[in-house]
Amino acid sequence: MASTPNRTEAPQKPAKSGLGNSLATGGQFEGKFRFVGPVIVGGQVRGDVETDDMVLIEVSGSIEGRIRAATVIVHGTARGDVEASKSLEVCTGGRLEGSAFAPSMRVEERTFVSADILIAPERSVAHINRAASVPDLSNVAPLAPARADVPAASADSARTAAG
Repeated sequence: MASTPNRTEAPQKPAKSGLGNSLATGGQFEGKFRFVGPVIVGGQVRGDVETDDMVLIEVSGSIEGRIRAATVIVHGTARGDVEASKSLEVCTGGRLEGSAFAPSMRVEERTFVSADILIAPERSVAHINRAASVPDLSNVAPLAPARADVPAASADSARTAAG
């Protein structure tokens, strides 16, 4: 009869709290949110989001406020002050507006980035102060695109109007 050698099994690691957090698609959240572990945002968040891990903003998701995380990955919209202690990625179709800091950044093609960006090992006091002074433009309507059916003013009509 064959015997099995004695094995000492490795002790199981206790489950880490916060193995995953989700603010689901279709949800609307307002306030200050602090998490342990990664966060997936599919809904609309107006407020601050902070975690010791990753924030992933899905295509359907948006965060308007401060974001603090080790890693921030944007497929949807991040509007406000974004601080990533390790890396920041804006993926195809993603939007980043406001102020952003990370030691490492990656921006894919077909993205929209309109931000005061600092890529450095540490965030400077000047960058923090500029981020604090960014005005809230969330209530400002975007400019209407030029209408194609209105003829452009000619140089002659501009001179006539000028007198």
